[in-house]
Amino acid sequence: MAKPLIVCRDLSIIYNKGKSNEFKALSNVNTDIYEGEYIILFGASGSGKSTLMYAIQGSLPPGSGTLLIRGDDIYSYPPDERVYFQRYVMGIIFQSFNLIPSLSVLDNVALPMIFCNADKTTRERRAQSLLDRFGVGHVSHKIPAMLSGGQQQRVSVSRSMVNDPKILLADEPTGNLDSVSTQQVMDKIDEINTFDRRTIIMVSHNAAHLSYAHRVYYLKDGLIVREVVNPQRKQIKPVREGETIVTELEQLARIYPYDSVEMLRVKSMVNYLTQEFTYRQLIRLEHAIGLFISGKLDKDHFIKSLILPYEKGGVEIDEKTAREMAHRAERMIEQADDIRRFRARKENQNIFFSQHHLAERLRDHLLHSYRIKLTKEQDEHLIEMIADRVTGVIEEDQFNERLMQSVRSGGLGLTEAEADDMTRYFEKVIAQGVDVSYKS
Repeated sequence: MAKPLIVCRDLSIIYNKGKSNEFKALSNVNTDIYEGEYIILFGASGSGKSTLMYAIQGSLPPGSGTLLIRGDDIYSYPPDERVYFQRYVMGIIFQSFNLIPSLSVLDNVALPMIFCNADKTTRERRAQSLLDRFGVGHVSHKIPAMLSGGQQQRVSVSRSMVNDPKILLADEPTGNLDSVSTQQVMDKIDEINTFDRRTIIMVSHNAAHLSYAHRVYYLKDGLIVREVVNPQRKQIKPVREGETIVTELEQLARIYPYDSVEMLRVKSMVNYLTQEFTYRQLIRLEHAIGLFISGKLDKDHFIKSLILPYEKGGVEIDEKTAREMAHRAERMIEQADDIRRFRARKENQNIFFSQHHLAERLRDHLLHSYRIKLTKEQDEHLIEMIADRVTGVIEEDQFNERLMQSVRSGGLGLTEAEADDMTRYFEKVIAQGVDVSYKS
């Protein structure tokens, strides 16, 4: 099995330790980053993402814990070896470009090679080649002030690659750019990852960037609170079959990146239960469902909160709709509990709850909800499909396709509408019952 390129174990960094303004910027961070991955460190300002990146770069020694790069503790290196590491292993792109205003674009890019004892001809050839590649070769003779922000950042990208680093760090690389320039820079960084096979570690608070990454680490108050896999990218980090499962929560996390896992569950169920409600009703409904999911409201009080007039703190919906919502939500929570108990068994073998038993119970839930009668062969196929989806062996689209496949091919032979309806419901149950990678 491949070994991680970068390993953090219980990594903590404290600024001004022992002083009145002591601040813990990182706390017990654990990561495994593999060669060729595109990783985004995501979070609000002050969450610790830049601190983690500069610790990896070799500029911020850990206060405690372990940080290994290619199996080595870089902070144990003598000064000259650490400089060599930063010069040849790491490249970095800054938000504010950090180009030297008195030098030409070509000289800015070639500058790092001076410290590698490269001759002038070699430096200029390499710099011009990179500038051409990133679409700014025609301005190599100009000074940075004569360039647009997007051009300056592409010059910065060229400079970061001039010594052919193995790891490229990008600290909010599009923070000062317009939307067109942002797209250009993000595409070039993606190209470096995809075609040059370089490991990318990017700091960002822009949710639009998340689709580029293999994995996203969400940071808050110096902690990694969530790790999310991008289902659209083939993963490099080794994952055993059934070890992870991508649910609707990952999709919601992109739309609401700062929400907690609990709040994402609420949004998933609200989306399922609502049809035509006003925005203010939806806000109230989210609050009520949050209390119901967490067990702070029982079913009767949940129904009352839905029926109450808006001016009295309720959602103001009719009693029949409220009771139907409560019934559907209660059943979904019960079904989700089955999944949660089964997933817990993977962590604790003392909990006896077999995969087959779980699949049979969920089969019963689905058949009751949709009042579908199945042959014995269809029933066996559905149990197998449910087990595969809950353990992460298949994804949502594969589950949907198998529902429509013929019985002879191992499916159920449902119509597209029936399959879509059942898949949608089942994904809601999974979203309630499967924990995303969540770290305390």
